[in-house]
Amino acid sequence: MDPTQTEMPRKTCFLIGHPTGHSLSPTIHQAAYGALDMNWHYALMDVLEPDLDAVLAGIDGERIVGANVTIPHKQAVYERVDELSDTARAVGAVNTVYRRDGRLVGDNTDVAGFLGPLRAMGRDWSMARAVVLGAGGAARAVAHGLTRELGLAEVVVTARREAAARAIPDICAAPWEERVGVCAEADLIVNTTPVGMAPMEAASPLPDDFVFDAKQTVYDLIYAPETTRLMAAAQAAGASVIGGLPMLIGQAAAAFRIWTGRDMPLEAVNRALRQRMATGGSS
Repeated sequence: MDPTQTEMPRKTCFLIGHPTGHSLSPTIHQAAYGALDMNWHYALMDVLEPDLDAVLAGIDGERIVGANVTIPHKQAVYERVDELSDTARAVGAVNTVYRRDGRLVGDNTDVAGFLGPLRAMGRDWSMARAVVLGAGGAARAVAHGLTRELGLAEVVVTARREAAARAIPDICAAPWEERVGVCAEADLIVNTTPVGMAPMEAASPLPDDFVFDAKQTVYDLIYAPETTRLMAAAQAAGASVIGGLPMLIGQAAAAFRIWTGRDMPLEAVNRALRQRMATGGSS
């Protein structure tokens, strides 16, 4: 799909990623546009890295207003924009782009989206210890939120790509083979890996015999399925669980505000998502 075609609606935003077919972002944004009677459209762009430059160049800030960025391009887009927000620079990854004064700006709304559910718990996290599973762009946003925004006592990142984990600022890195031990001692476990989503719905990033503590909070950034195998196991042990849907909505709302200058109508968005998921749609 080419967002630069003249038959596209007056204003368009889209999602850059590979693959993108599973995304709920169109449901979220189209519900918001409809509720506010906006002549906007949200499209999916399945893009390979060699095509990124051409796609980004098509964002003119007028008809093509901006884009979200998802796996695997968050760090590649970071290298291609003209300007970075303070958050995007600190995280080292971009998930939202737009034009300002002719320059392509990269921002990161994943941090705000991720922190929303944790702040809503009303807990003082300053003495807590967290373990982040994975070391991609989402993990960098999570680690930034936990260290710089919530000020946790310790954040450990463990990933198969240990070098990528060690490159994340302000954290401790642990080998992937040691994830069971470090997670056993954590107050908060955050899964940023794709393990648990299609086609790995039956899998978990932690072994089936891992023993959760009822005092732990388990936060899985995956939103389809709504309850992952990791979350189900934690919930069965009495732990608190958070799925990826609140973060997805939160980061979308922040991007929506950047592009439109308006607040996302969350009631309409939640209603549309529930209807979509009730009919078996996770994409």
